[in-house]
Amino acid sequence: SKFSLLQPNTFNSVMGPTGSGKSTFINLATGIETDIGHGLQSRTSGMNIYKLEFPGLSSFNLVFIDTPGFDDTHLPDIEILRLISDWLSKTFKNRVLLSGLLYLHRISDNRMAGTPLKNLRMFEKLCGEKMLHNVILTTTMWEEVDEKTGRIRENELKSNFWHGMIHNGSTTCRLEKQTQAAAFKVLEPLLDRAVERNSLLIQDELVKMHMTLPETAAGQTLSSELKLVLKKQHDILRKIRH
Repeated sequence: SKFSLLQPNTFNSVMGPTGSGKSTFINLATGIETDIGHGLQSRTSGMNIYKLEFPGLSSFNLVFIDTPGFDDTHLPDIEILRLISDWLSKTFKNRVLLSGLLYLHRISDNRMAGTPLKNLRMFEKLCGEKMLHNVILTTTMWEEVDEKTGRIRENELKSNFWHGMIHNGSTTCRLEKQTQAAAFKVLEPLLDRAVERNSLLIQDELVKMHMTLPETAAGQTLSSELKLVLKKQHDILRKIRH
């Protein structure tokens, strides 16, 4: 769908690993049936856009951009980065700035490593420091853990993995129930900041600084990840041969 690139539309990106509940959240908030994946395969292989007309606030609409995670089963990470960066570059050139970013993380994950950590690091590099006060770090899947376990994991996220982002203005929220009311509760801070639009670091890098994608902070992070994976594979092969 095509939407006006000016007010009254307020653009917000929904990001996070595959299976963190991005499509589910948009379903709950908008009432629009998106294609939800229930297995290990990703259902979101492109940039999908959905509009929410917020009750009682007819002066503007919320537009959600559902983005694939950096662990997509259909596309390699570099293509995911290219897909996201191309969309962000085009919208930036059309003077469209994001008002907010929702980053979703499963509280049911018992540790932060591998894929979830990679997605978080890539998200930080895409955003840049000045955009972090427009970020809502949202935990999902609370129905899959008991309150005590969830609270311990939440505290670890806040004190460790999310600490720097929170220090730079990001807020945290729980999606505690699979209801529209719970989704609206998560969205409340975005409504307060609807006019606070900023460019992401990757938009500045690609459009203002004329960098190539590999030169950007996100591109360099992805390259470092790839080198680490290749080194591990090489070490394993060497051990097998000896």
